[in-house]
Amino acid sequence: MKDRQELFGVIQDLAQAIQAAAIYPAHHQRVQQLLTRLHSRIGRVSAAVGTIHIGIIGDHFIIDEFPFLEMNPAMGKLLRDIREKGIEKLSLREGLTYGELKRFVFFLATGKEEASGAKWERISYGNIQTIGKADPLPEGFERSLPRSGLLFGVTDTLKRLLHSLAGGEGGKSISEARDIVASLMQGIRQDAFLIHRLMQLQSHDDYTVTHSLNVCALVVGQARMLGIPEEKIQEIGVAAMLHDIGKEMVPAEILQKPGKITASEFARMAEHPVLGANALRKLDHGSDLPMIVCFEHHIRYDRSGYPRTSSREPLHPVSYMTQIADVFDALRTYRPYRKTLDMKTALSIMDRGRGTEFEPTYYDNFLRMLFADQAGAGA
Repeated sequence: MKDRQELFGVIQDLAQAIQAAAIYPAHHQRVQQLLTRLHSRIGRVSAAVGTIHIGIIGDHFIIDEFPFLEMNPAMGKLLRDIREKGIEKLSLREGLTYGELKRFVFFLATGKEEASGAKWERISYGNIQTIGKADPLPEGFERSLPRSGLLFGVTDTLKRLLHSLAGGEGGKSISEARDIVASLMQGIRQDAFLIHRLMQLQSHDDYTVTHSLNVCALVVGQARMLGIPEEKIQEIGVAAMLHDIGKEMVPAEILQKPGKITASEFARMAEHPVLGANALRKLDHGSDLPMIVCFEHHIRYDRSGYPRTSSREPLHPVSYMTQIADVFDALRTYRPYRKTLDMKTALSIMDRGRGTEFEPTYYDNFLRMLFADQAGAGA
């Protein structure tokens, strides 16, 4: 198992070494100490994992598959300095010598050594081409992704299914829900960009339907990243897909209102978790999980949100996962009163809620899933 703290230590030590190299001459004791520490850590980590991959996606470093979120001023400066040199990815291979590392650190710190004139034996860098196995999404790629065959007709099926379940019709509808989730699971295994394709559906007329499908896919992706067995993921996916079923009982003029809703309209909207949980409680679908997730998905990690409860017990893990996916998709999807937010903006907003709005362990797992999928290595 990879030691995530040791991996994070590589990027922290690199930042300090580069900062020192920008201030002091090469023979200064502070530079020598930091280079020695960095070289020793790289040696330990590369001996365990082979090549160390450091990438930049958005405003975060990704070390192997782990997002580094603790961006202090030194780390922020390192990210900017590296990006200004056209570098989005570093690979440090086992056997890196102290001398080569020193040359590279001073290149990053001062830029005096041209890349074309340098011969790197154990270091490679440049634009991101692979983090893991596959190519990332190039500029504008999300807008031009071809639609997967899975997506044709699925929104119509899900729209009818949600309406039937809200009306108390179980049986066949529950079976169809499981079939949709099974298809999503298969699609995610086979298609590295399926989640990004789903995010492009963004139907303006049936927001609840496409949102439910997107949240399902995002939660299935999180569950797979956690190593949850496939037979459990289908149950999790059904619960995520039905999280907003209570909105079927909210008046359409509130759901589709183009401007800001009033306090009384929000109060009516805020009833949907309870309405949905009550509807699901009456159905026999072999699990209480959909009812639990429906009730809990707007209760935040710090217990704010709605519905208000007196219990201080932790929420169900799938509720935490669904809440994260719910907020992310809401920010990323077009609404009549707000333009679509790009991924960088959406995540900058969500990062502020880590540990308050969002359970931190599951939020970090969500980022790993999202970045791995963006780089094409999440399938």
